[in-house]
Amino acid sequence: MPGAPTVSYPERDGHFPELDAGRTTASGLLQAHLPESYIVKAFSNIFFKHLATLGRPAGAADRSAIAIAGDDTDAKATVANLVDTLGYDVHDAGTLAASRRFGPGTPAYHAYLDQDGMFAAPGRPAGAARLAELLDHN
Repeated sequence: MPGAPTVSYPERDGHFPELDAGRTTASGLLQAHLPESYIVKAFSNIFFKHLATLGRPAGAADRSAIAIAGDDTDAKATVANLVDTLGYDVHDAGTLAASRRFGPGTPAYHAYLDQDGMFAAPGRPAGAARLAELLDHN
């Protein structure tokens, strides 16, 4: 499927019957489009400005976590290493199909947003335990 999005917003991207019916996720569409690749969904639930400001050293009390999802263990390990290098813990949300748990409209999707200022605010840390709690609401 040409131009398959990794995160889909129908108002921006149009409708994809597979997504509208809940048969797959946007990441699943991308995986189908790139069968020789291993897709790992990560970073989609953190605003890019917060990504640059919330990273902390390993072991920091206010270190945030990034959810990842994918079907290939080695690919997920590679992404987990990148996430750690950028200053975040990793929460493995499961398979690529499970990536819907931190997609648009879910509690985990905006885990780092300050409700008072939303995107304008510097963001708030969301550790692995908080992220797991938000993911369990789906």
